[in-house]
Amino acid sequence: MPRDPFDVLGVTRTASQDDIKTRFRELAKKYHPDLNTQDKDASKKMAEITNAYDVLTDKKKRQDYERSQASTSAGSDAATGSSYNSNAEWMDPSQMFSEFSNIFGRMGRHRPVGRVAMKGDDLSASVTISLVEAMNGCVKPISFKARCTCSTCKGSGARAGTGWSSCKLCKGTGTQRVERGIMTMGMPCVRCSGSGQVLEHPCSGCKGEGVSAEVKDVSVKIPAGVKNQMELRLQGQGHCGIRGGRSGDLFVTIKIKPDDYFTLVDDDVYVDVPLTIKEVLTGAAVEVKQIDGTSTMKVSIPPGTAPGSTRTVKGKGPPRASGISSSSRGDMVLRFSLTIQAPETLTPRQRELIEEFDSIQKTVLARNVKQ
Repeated sequence: MPRDPFDVLGVTRTASQDDIKTRFRELAKKYHPDLNTQDKDASKKMAEITNAYDVLTDKKKRQDYERSQASTSAGSDAATGSSYNSNAEWMDPSQMFSEFSNIFGRMGRHRPVGRVAMKGDDLSASVTISLVEAMNGCVKPISFKARCTCSTCKGSGARAGTGWSSCKLCKGTGTQRVERGIMTMGMPCVRCSGSGQVLEHPCSGCKGEGVSAEVKDVSVKIPAGVKNQMELRLQGQGHCGIRGGRSGDLFVTIKIKPDDYFTLVDDDVYVDVPLTIKEVLTGAAVEVKQIDGTSTMKVSIPPGTAPGSTRTVKGKGPPRASGISSSSRGDMVLRFSLTIQAPETLTPRQRELIEEFDSIQKTVLARNVKQ
């Protein structure tokens, strides 16, 4: 007695086509024979799942099945008109190949059979830059191993002067018809694995794969304002496609080294500005590095600037990550601190001036208290 296709896939009768397709993909990954070589029943389970999916995604087949079920419930013999058979061993591979190319296409060990085009896998890499480079943008070269188009056969997989030929066993259809009693089923051809074509003389350089492992050099253009651990995508710089498929992408993670002078906080850059006692008390003009790391700007320090205070210089920070353009920049925040370089010994004159300053300061404070 064939199982109900809704039960086979584990979906409700009101499930949408997207729900059915999602469930099929989950079960296909779980029971596909290529991934379950130790499970002797994997082929039967996969066939049952595939046939159930075939019925529920084909509008006419689904209507026929539901009509037959309704007739069966009413005591009619019309149920025999349904084309659903959960006990079938396999199905025509034309649908299966398209489905599984989507499900398993990114698996590293998967290879297309025959001249089927396949997109190359994506790659990941990282590059380390300084904070100044991150704030201003830069170009960095990176090297990595990738599958590239075979230079000998230009990606065809065939030896020079030869090519792919039609499979003689299945006459190029990719399918073998197998009879099981009164039933005839389509199974992938055992010689060409369902592609319909065979390679009699593979390329000696790539053994018929059409690709070879090589070291690839790429220049990465890093935009100004990039943040630590941000990921850049370089389209078409991953593993090359197979049999004419497009190349995968390269994802580059940016790693930023800490800087001794600048500290990046969100979209702003912080700079510590040490001041002497004289500069704190009487004011001064100090030189501060700009974010290019080489040029400077003069900052006026008013008298009485308190150590630990900050001042924000608008628009002098790096480009904001949201805009990454010179018209949208962060700020530079100056953090003032008091630096005292105490001498090992004081001259008599130095001691006299310090004591005089201390005395005057105490007098001023006392006068302020009285007022």
